[in-house]
Amino acid sequence: MILFYTIDLILFITLDIVILQQALKMKSTYYSEMRFTSMSSISHRTRVCFILLCLLANITRTISIIILDLTWPIVSEYRLLLKNETNIEEWSLDLLRTLPSLVYLSSYSVVVLFWAHVYYTSILISTPQMVSFFVAINTIIYGLYITGMVVSLFSNILSFASISMFLLAISYISISISMLYYGIKVVSHLTRRAASGTILRYNVIQRVLFLTIFCPVLLFIRGIISGVQCIYSIIGFPTYFKIFDKTPIGDSVIFILTELFPSIVIVVSFWQKISPSTLTVSTRGLGFTSGVFSNIQNTNDNYNTHHSFHLIQNINALNNIDELVKKKDREIS
Repeated sequence: MILFYTIDLILFITLDIVILQQALKMKSTYYSEMRFTSMSSISHRTRVCFILLCLLANITRTISIIILDLTWPIVSEYRLLLKNETNIEEWSLDLLRTLPSLVYLSSYSVVVLFWAHVYYTSILISTPQMVSFFVAINTIIYGLYITGMVVSLFSNILSFASISMFLLAISYISISISMLYYGIKVVSHLTRRAASGTILRYNVIQRVLFLTIFCPVLLFIRGIISGVQCIYSIIGFPTYFKIFDKTPIGDSVIFILTELFPSIVIVVSFWQKISPSTLTVSTRGLGFTSGVFSNIQNTNDNYNTHHSFHLIQNINALNNIDELVKKKDREIS
């Protein structure tokens, strides 16, 4: 039996195993980390959220690839049409191709959420509604996706391919711009911190800079590809583009380039590192996220300590002045 998606299956199954191993590792070390700190840091919550979403995305993509591989010989030979002329097979295959992409989008948005939190924290701006905004945006995107899925199934106005590709195009371009924007902000902040003498562990600036350039470029390319697919699904695909239209070759290029590669890069950056037991929790790096956040936390703590020290000095000075005034009054009397 010929496997049309052999390379995809091998790569994604391997990544599934690696991410699952990391998830189990985080679970085993979670309670030990909590013994050293009074609260779960934003870096830890971000890493957990991304790893779980990325694992879910990779599992759904692996399942979709298996189904696409098994059904491709049949799909390439005939199309089963419903009475309302909606191609149910094409609708199902479009669902298999696009749904995992939406889950990947959610996992990438976690990185944007964290970088935005780091940036606003560094300029001392409170963002209590940021997580709610993040959840709301993802909910709206999934709601639009489900609505388009249902409408395209029971209506001939637009195909599910055009609706889903349009939504993916807008979403991926938006997430790429957001990741680039906040990534540049974080790199700029860390560069100033390093210039001021702050020691950053695990090459934090290099990691964030690489992610800021690498991931947005691939995600922007995915957005452009989805936009082109949306247009061609309406006006018809050119002959020279047919080889990439919902074929194993076209799917493999998109899956590997815009889903596998960004996931690998971010997972490596979020990888939980094992440090010597002599280090304290505040100095141990748990990936680039904890390094960034702990440094920012330390800066804020230092600022508060410095501010409190001056306040104590001022109070002591006022007390001394008050004592001198009382002594002078006693001498006069």
